[in-house]
Amino acid sequence: MAALRIGTASIPMALWVTGSSDSGEVYVPLDILQKALDSIGFRSTWNATPFTWAIQTPTSRADTWGFPAGTGIGAVEVDGNLVTRLNVVPGVDLTSGWNGVDTVFLQLSQVSQLLADVGVQNTWDGASRVWTWVPPLQTSDPLGPSQGVEEVRSDILASGANIVLRNLQVDGDVIVAPSPNGSVSLDHVSIDGKLVILASPGAPIQLTDIASPRIDVDSQGAVSLHLNGGAVGVLDVLPGVGGVQVASSKSSVLEVDDFATSPVVLAGSAYEAAEIRADDGVLNAETSLPLVKVQASGATLTVGQGETVGLLQVSPAVDGFSVDNFGTIQFLVNSSPNPVPTQGTGAVAAAMGAMTTPQAGEAAVSSAPGA
Repeated sequence: MAALRIGTASIPMALWVTGSSDSGEVYVPLDILQKALDSIGFRSTWNATPFTWAIQTPTSRADTWGFPAGTGIGAVEVDGNLVTRLNVVPGVDLTSGWNGVDTVFLQLSQVSQLLADVGVQNTWDGASRVWTWVPPLQTSDPLGPSQGVEEVRSDILASGANIVLRNLQVDGDVIVAPSPNGSVSLDHVSIDGKLVILASPGAPIQLTDIASPRIDVDSQGAVSLHLNGGAVGVLDVLPGVGGVQVASSKSSVLEVDDFATSPVVLAGSAYEAAEIRADDGVLNAETSLPLVKVQASGATLTVGQGETVGLLQVSPAVDGFSVDNFGTIQFLVNSSPNPVPTQGTGAVAAAMGAMTTPQAGEAAVSSAPGA
């Protein structure tokens, strides 16, 4: 017998261990999992015919785009989207009564990773056989003191028309899901995990003095993101529709990864690098960038008037990439066999690899040795 502990409450749980006690996998009954999730606002249903577990999160749209695809006969859907497949073992939950009830058992390590991705921090202690959950703090009201700093030791799920978080130290992730035409304002918030922006069309996102190793922008429509001060490790623009505009001032953004096919516009200052990772992606640099990497085919980079790209790198596997250049590219390195066409009134100071140049008289191009 083991226990599932949620905050101060504990739910007894029968655990099924296969193999030796040192290396055996731990399985948990789904009926207990569903009751526990229901108690913290996550609804779920099990369909035995196609072996599918469907979970509905409080935000109604979780950021699970990078979750491992997984293998197994069971499918997991989160907010209507197939997220992963996992091992499912039919069995009997002996904690449910004298004769037990039929259920299925899921591998704890897989479920643990899935819960963490949707906002439920959890740890398994094999010695004491206790699985501890820390539910997310859910709010639709402003959160944080007007002065000083408040520490939050859980993930935060913030939703509603006008989301305001201020003066917080968060030991976990922050997930914000504004209503259509709503807004998000985060001011002096330090996040140990990631900031997930589940943006709706027309939602302005204002981030002032934010510290986070990672920000995911997961938009369903055009969104405007303004960074003012603070430091961000990686800004991921995830696949979406409508485009994203990012403006930065007095901020530090180490890298912007563009996974979207809709246009991504970078303006302002303090970006260290950008990477195009979506086939047919469009990146508009209305700012100077020390480094741009191209990892996807069919992509387009626009260098704005008077802006500079220090180094433009095109990976070997890229099949088609073009540049609309109205500024300066100091060094273009094309490692693919396909020429990079450049057009516009800008200049490429030096190039290595195959490329085509503008018509005579439009811009000068010089080549480094090996071009």
